[in-house]
Amino acid sequence: MRGLALMMLACAVISAQRTADYDHSVVSQVRIDLRDLGYPPNDVIPPDESAIRSLAVAPDGTVYGATSGRRSHLFVLYPQHGYVQPLGYLKGATTVHRSVVVSANGDVYVGGSIGVDNNGQGYSGYAGGHLLRYSPGRGDEEKQIRMDAECPVEDLGIPVAGDGIYTLAIDRERNAIFGLTYPSARFFSYSIADGKFAVHGGVAERRIPGEKFEKDRNVGRALALDADGKVYGSGDHGALFRFDPETRKLEWLRLTAPTVAGREPYNRLDCWAEGSKDILYGGTSDGYLFRLDPKSLALENLGKPLNQYRIRGLAFARNGKLYGAGGDDDEMARLFSYDPARGAYQMLGMVDVNHRPYYSWQAYVIDAVAIGADGTLYLGQSERKSKLYLYYPE
Repeated sequence: MRGLALMMLACAVISAQRTADYDHSVVSQVRIDLRDLGYPPNDVIPPDESAIRSLAVAPDGTVYGATSGRRSHLFVLYPQHGYVQPLGYLKGATTVHRSVVVSANGDVYVGGSIGVDNNGQGYSGYAGGHLLRYSPGRGDEEKQIRMDAECPVEDLGIPVAGDGIYTLAIDRERNAIFGLTYPSARFFSYSIADGKFAVHGGVAERRIPGEKFEKDRNVGRALALDADGKVYGSGDHGALFRFDPETRKLEWLRLTAPTVAGREPYNRLDCWAEGSKDILYGGTSDGYLFRLDPKSLALENLGKPLNQYRIRGLAFARNGKLYGAGGDDDEMARLFSYDPARGAYQMLGMVDVNHRPYYSWQAYVIDAVAIGADGTLYLGQSERKSKLYLYYPE
């Protein structure tokens, strides 16, 4: 019996080890790690509430993120400590989608909703998503974690009645926040100094064709600011728009997010690259990478880095390379890089951490990307039970 038990144990160990061939298809294990969303086994954001769809880095390098699911939670990672600390759940919010930004003084702004990209389900009779402000205080790092505790936030109000907040961008120099709503696709701004909202118009008025999307509109999933403070996004048919905060004018550009001919009604801007303002880099839901010169409005299609739909996050690293994560919900997430100096892509592999016998985890969906002050690339997993991944560029 003892010999049989040893044999079964040996087989289990062998099956837990992966082959060298497998290592060619995943991110190099010396460059990737992960963090649980709290202190396991008990003080961790629970399954069905842990999907990470928003990440933001404060001026001091502190990393904030928010989850989606049955409840939304705000969490923080202090790079000097390296672990994730939950800060509490966000009352009234079940989805925080690309809607965490941090101001120059370190205040964290969070836009809530009850769901996005879901054909508008649940929005009948909904009052609207709230903009919340979390102000870090002394001793936050020593606070005891309580998963049943509400996050202490200030409610700043509802930008658009009946709509959730879909995405946010912040201008730290001018103390202004810009956003898009779901499902009505309204573009709004919020003055931090005045504490007032302003709605500047709609960016998607048509329904996306097809029975599956009969109520959804083609609103872009991200906003970007150029060096002059102008805001860029996409709307109907993937058309790009620009908002000038000085003139308060919302205008359509004669440009569209790159896509396969005929798929314009379905294509949208999926993300903008963090760390680019003089030249903006964007990714589309059809999986194309492009760059836009805000001065000349010249748009260049850089092709598809992956044979997949959706580029879900982009960020520039210290080495000058652009890193991105792609893949649709039913595909395997993959990481890639793009070198603007050489115009070359590098496929880095699937997002997988295998540090057996200690821990291992593989991400199927990555829906948030941020670059830390120390150059660490943070990848937010968006699944039933999710982790925060840390990638260390060369």
